[in-house]
Amino acid sequence: MISKGHESEAAALKEEKVLDKRIMAARQAAGFSITEAAQKLGFKNYQTLSAIEKGVRNINAHELIMMARLYGRSLDYFLESEVAPDPVPLWRKAKKTDVNQIQRQFLSFLENYSNLEHLLGLKRRWKDVQKNYDRDDFSVNGFEQADKLGAEIHNFLDLGSRPSFNLLNVLENKLRFKILHLSLRVGASGASVVDNAIGVGILINVNDAPWRRNFDLAHELFHIITWNVFSPEEIGNGTTKTRPEQYADIFASSLLLPEAHLLDTLKETATDNEIRVIDIIELAKKFGVSTEAVFWRLVNLKKLKKSQALKVLDNPKFRDLDRNMRRRLYSKDSPSKFPSRFISLACRCLMEGKISRGTFAAYLEIDRAEIDDYLEAAGFVEGNYAKIAAA
Repeated sequence: MISKGHESEAAALKEEKVLDKRIMAARQAAGFSITEAAQKLGFKNYQTLSAIEKGVRNINAHELIMMARLYGRSLDYFLESEVAPDPVPLWRKAKKTDVNQIQRQFLSFLENYSNLEHLLGLKRRWKDVQKNYDRDDFSVNGFEQADKLGAEIHNFLDLGSRPSFNLLNVLENKLRFKILHLSLRVGASGASVVDNAIGVGILINVNDAPWRRNFDLAHELFHIITWNVFSPEEIGNGTTKTRPEQYADIFASSLLLPEAHLLDTLKETATDNEIRVIDIIELAKKFGVSTEAVFWRLVNLKKLKKSQALKVLDNPKFRDLDRNMRRRLYSKDSPSKFPSRFISLACRCLMEGKISRGTFAAYLEIDRAEIDDYLEAAGFVEGNYAKIAAA
């Protein structure tokens, strides 16, 4: 018979082993080598961190907090007896590109965002956009189905005549998607994830041109809608044009370049019923997409021949003209890292006492000394936050 003293000792030993394994798992998931992590944590050598991970050396509270920050984890992750496995995002990246660090940063943002929604009792709406499609819908004529789906979602979201300029706001505020803009390394262009615990997340490369970001957002939206239709293996990593990836491009083109609006604008832009090179660039600027997207949309609508589109797109002079005419747009539109809705929810939670100042600073990646100025700039000061009447 085991005494209660021995039972408590066994439980404590088990907890220590769980903590050791969590520390190592968190480091590996965040993409840090043991040497790199030890340096960032301020240890004199990697052997100290190795000893902690092996359970040979005890860890103090300050060290655990530092690890939680570096690895993008909450303290609960290390201390709770059971934790759910991390969701697996769908990446568009080169095969050998390591995205572990950026993936952990992405998932940490989604977890924080989800926590704010939970604290404020906000319902998620992302399932509103997931239609009841299955593989049979794409088995006969998948390209036609993707084009049709783009038109349906355009109408459902009421994106208007220039969808590119409304899509981000609608996804964030109407459907409550969690969209993060980060500087991604060469070889990675974006990611998306659907998870019942944290909702829908989309990662966009802030380094890309605005029209590329618009198209990527629409492209990822297709994967969100058809999350349960195609497997990750079928979709691939975005470096090869698999069928689902081609469907996503057709969907994005249909969504951002709605047929009626595009053709009406083409009539207004073209002279003497002739499409000129300059007209394609003007259409791309008006609709917030690339000239390549306009060309292939017009080919699909049978307004241009494929050979005509390829001839222009392969011409270096056209590339130079396109680049020069839109150069100013690169610096004109640069989104902030965190969505305005995320910032607003964080401010609300702090003002209502639902999160601490330390948590607020950690979520928004600012110093605690900057909090009051940050709140004032966002309009969240006591005077503005006074209650007026019952809602």
